[in-house]
Amino acid sequence: MNNNLDKLKEEYYSIKADDKLKERLANTMKNEKRKSSNIKKLMGVAACFGVITVSLNVSPDFAYAMSKIPVVDSIVKVLTLNKYEVDGGNYQAEVVTPKIEGLLDKELEDKLNAEFEENAQQVIAAFESTIKEMEETAGEGNFHQGLEYNYTVKTDNEDILALDVYLFEVKASGYERHTFYNINKKTGELIEFNSLFKDGADYKTPIDKYILSEMERLNAEEGGMFFIGDDIPTGGFETIGDNPKFYINNDGNIVICFDEYEVAAGAQGSPEFVIPNDVVADILK
Repeated sequence: MNNNLDKLKEEYYSIKADDKLKERLANTMKNEKRKSSNIKKLMGVAACFGVITVSLNVSPDFAYAMSKIPVVDSIVKVLTLNKYEVDGGNYQAEVVTPKIEGLLDKELEDKLNAEFEENAQQVIAAFESTIKEMEETAGEGNFHQGLEYNYTVKTDNEDILALDVYLFEVKASGYERHTFYNINKKTGELIEFNSLFKDGADYKTPIDKYILSEMERLNAEEGGMFFIGDDIPTGGFETIGDNPKFYINNDGNIVICFDEYEVAAGAQGSPEFVIPNDVVADILK
């Protein structure tokens, strides 16, 4: 099944995303607005039933597995809690739910884990609904659909755990979206972007300037496809804004991240820019 997903990624990676499924998935990766009422409800369900049970009525080729596989060997650990897999021949899905253990802030730990489970359920529901609709409209076997929801540990050292939870969907199109979680292991707290800088510091100006210069260099030297300038119909890169997607790498650098199509053509994937320490040295805490 992974080979099929990889093939779909390769074939459709640079094509604009399918609007119908993209719309369904738009609310699954909640980075700024987390609904506490839904989280409490989900935690109650998980406590009663122990695992998420789902069914895919449109195909007999269905598999659902539970596993707990440590991938970070430290006090703060990331586990694979649930794994949903389906392979219907012309459509495939893999949904892996992470679980964090060992945070000093247990309330935050419960909140994040509930969010991971809720997002995974919504991704599964969106996928099943799309498959059902496609079979009704296009007919069985007359379409292709692939979906992956998974996670990657970006950083794991004595101070930082950085987790990237990503969603990748391919049909006759590609769509990729990431949510990053940066955790201070020593305090057990989730690191907010503005907390990295001195109070009142203007961090946007130097970072914006650096990223723009890198985009211009990549376009000129390496045939990059970054959106720069007013001649781009969708508008060029302007600013990282107040709450950019980011993680802290093993060298302690801030890495600014963008989703696919956000600042460049799809061939660039999901661009990342490592910010040199000298760019922000004067304003870091």
